[in-house]
Amino acid sequence: MAPVAWAYRGQYRIEDDWSRRKGRSLGLTPLYLQDEGRIQGLVYLLSLALRVLTLVEWSVRERLRQEGSKLQGIYAGQPGRKTARPSAELLLGAMKTISISVVAVDGQTHALLSPLTELQKRLLELWDLPPDLYETVARGFPEPPRNGSEP
Repeated sequence: MAPVAWAYRGQYRIEDDWSRRKGRSLGLTPLYLQDEGRIQGLVYLLSLALRVLTLVEWSVRERLRQEGSKLQGIYAGQPGRKTARPSAELLLGAMKTISISVVAVDGQTHALLSPLTELQKRLLELWDLPPDLYETVARGFPEPPRNGSEP
């Protein structure tokens, strides 16, 4: 009986994804849109965002399962707590400390990137993204516009 209970608890449930749309950052809160096309577009956009969240979460969970490991440092205020099933919200929350500042000095553009934490580097690895992804993005900023009237 115990294996059946654990299988039930660990199964994928579409209701979990749809619950993300209620009252969270991805929530379908009341909006005052009158154009049917805009309403439909917003729902499509939120559906796409939900798919991305699900993919982000699933890919990390699957890699952790394949490795037989757990992710540590994902819970704020609990650096020693480990999990093999982090939520997408926790994963993306760990990445929100990344910042980049772009400064133009004497006609040259400089991008200053905050250093990645070990957890952030580990997440890039779990997502099969290159470890120098953010440095590459920082180097790839275009030159500022020549017209000084634009911000």
